[in-house]
Amino acid sequence: MSGFAQALSSYRNGALSREELLAQVDFELTSGMSDTATLLALLNDEQAKGRLPGNIHLEVVRKLLRWRETPPVQVAQQSTQRPADDTATVFIEHTREGQQGNPASPDAGQRARRPISVGSVLQGRFRLIEPCGEGGMSRVFKAIDLRKVEARASDPHVAVKLLTVPLSDLHSLELLQSEALKLQQLPHPNIVRVIDCDRDGGTVFMTMEYLNGESLKNMLAAQTHIPTHEAIRIIEAIAGALAFAHRNGIVHGDLKPGNVFLTTQGEIKVIDFGIGRLMGLSALTPLYASPEMLENGEPDPRDDIYALACITHELLTRKHPFDRIAATQARDSGMQLMRDRHLSRSQYRAIAHGLEFDRSRRTAGADAFVAELCAKPSLGTRRLAVIAGGLLVVALLAAYFLSQGRLAHWLAGGPTPVAPVQGELFRDCPTCPLMKALPPGQLEQGATAEQADATDMERPRHLVKIAYSFGIGVYEVTVGEYREFIKATARSSAGCSSYDGAWQANADLNWDNVGYPQTAAHPVTCVSWRDARDYANWLSGRSGQHYRLPSDSEWEYAARAGMLGTRPWETQVETACASANVADQAAGARFPGWNVVPCNDGYIYTAPVGSFKPNAFGLYDMLGNAYEWVQDCWHENYHGAPANGSAWMSGDCTQHGMRGGSWFTSPSLVSVSSRNRFEETYRSNSVGFRLAREIRP
Repeated sequence: MSGFAQALSSYRNGALSREELLAQVDFELTSGMSDTATLLALLNDEQAKGRLPGNIHLEVVRKLLRWRETPPVQVAQQSTQRPADDTATVFIEHTREGQQGNPASPDAGQRARRPISVGSVLQGRFRLIEPCGEGGMSRVFKAIDLRKVEARASDPHVAVKLLTVPLSDLHSLELLQSEALKLQQLPHPNIVRVIDCDRDGGTVFMTMEYLNGESLKNMLAAQTHIPTHEAIRIIEAIAGALAFAHRNGIVHGDLKPGNVFLTTQGEIKVIDFGIGRLMGLSALTPLYASPEMLENGEPDPRDDIYALACITHELLTRKHPFDRIAATQARDSGMQLMRDRHLSRSQYRAIAHGLEFDRSRRTAGADAFVAELCAKPSLGTRRLAVIAGGLLVVALLAAYFLSQGRLAHWLAGGPTPVAPVQGELFRDCPTCPLMKALPPGQLEQGATAEQADATDMERPRHLVKIAYSFGIGVYEVTVGEYREFIKATARSSAGCSSYDGAWQANADLNWDNVGYPQTAAHPVTCVSWRDARDYANWLSGRSGQHYRLPSDSEWEYAARAGMLGTRPWETQVETACASANVADQAAGARFPGWNVVPCNDGYIYTAPVGSFKPNAFGLYDMLGNAYEWVQDCWHENYHGAPANGSAWMSGDCTQHGMRGGSWFTSPSLVSVSSRNRFEETYRSNSVGFRLAREIRP
């Protein structure tokens, strides 16, 4: 055992003091016995066994980084208490170019021999085309997903984050991939979507959605003033992301302005959730880290609240709350937050509560922080008359909202909904499905007599006039969206039919385990018509809007989007894989004997929603991917069908229609007119749904 490793073990056991351990570090460096990379690797290995006592880990890291970056003659002249730099994340590094690597790492030499840069292709799939940024532990590139190019996807770009801190063994990679899977389960509009984690030789990388815009850090540096309403919008978005992640058991751990991204479309995205813990490292930015994080405490949601309070103070005042001093130093020196003239009393109280040095006294959650920040001042007795008048207004508003079915939503604190205009994209809550408002219109529903591959179920073709606007899901309902429903209702839904050469019922499968890999961004399957109906009812109560399954006519109107034919690839079947996830050559290789289209979309089973071209309405996966339930009871043909867009609720209501085909469906049955049906309790890993939402004038 090396002298430093033995010293670490002795310190953990209490046989060595802090001063003696730091002296051992100095001795190893000045004598030339070890270099910084070797000591950092040993420190990381010891920390992986269990957190070292106190904050010694962070102190040793800082000492080693200063030694590496500064000539030895100057190290002794620098104060160990120098202010932390918010631009550099504290990290542990096993190897770097030009230094001897950790002998335990099989990839150390390979990384130095094989530099990754613009033009490199990872895993034969991701071509790096432009650097986007670099931090202490990673480099980010804009990349092209060559598989999406082959499938003619509308946007083939992804972001690739290269981890510059290599992992020591394959077990570490397995842990990283396992943790990355948790990040895939965060389908929130204010959280950047993690796609996957993989390695190419010695290079470990993550793929994420690509964003155009700038970080909040750059925005703060470039602007002298941010309007209060814009600052509050940013704070609420960050808080929404944190609250959702915390409900899913994930702590960010390194929230800072550099990890908040503002897109050119005005979206606000929080990035790098748990990135330090993903790599088995202690990674944090001292200026925004809570005292517990700086002292290597176990991460807690309240640590993110401390960082959020720091960012809030900076957004509203343009100043760090403790003059750019780390929390432990501010606490130990007795500093207190002073009220800035730009802060209202409620804002000051909320920020001070979030910045409590003692975690047990800190604001409990992100939602509570925003509620305190935006609290209205209390009213005195002299304003009782105003209150009485206000109560009258509330009563009148309540009566209105009750008549509109919106009282529960209003009382829950949601904004008063405004009817979307035609063509508008909208969400009724942060984790509600993204919807599009379709205009009134008409369609010739069903198949023509000349359509050779159609069945009698698709006839007679008939005119349908839809005289109202309605919302339709841009995507099929995803696994992540459905998970919110399951958590809220504790619903049990075991049992699902699956295909592996033949269809069979499997009591062990359900929406969360469908028999093939899925992420939160895949369409939920193994859901019955009843499951889909109940999800719509739950979402209606949560949002204050009327969600339901689309009628058969509404579905076909949305799927056609003005198209007269039956599928976009009618005359060029080899282009089908650009528009839909259908039974293709990839599926044919897995299941020999299948009738497939002559192209390869790269997916055997379902694909993440939005992976293929949208139709003319901007709707994705109306054909292929997963069959979609519709509201109507089953009829063998269209004789007597409604002509006004409404659902046909007579007939055999033990069965309901399904539309659009799936990854499994024979190519001739993947069309906008094709129909299928099953019992309302039937579950299959090829069947999902999308929602409609009524729009009241």
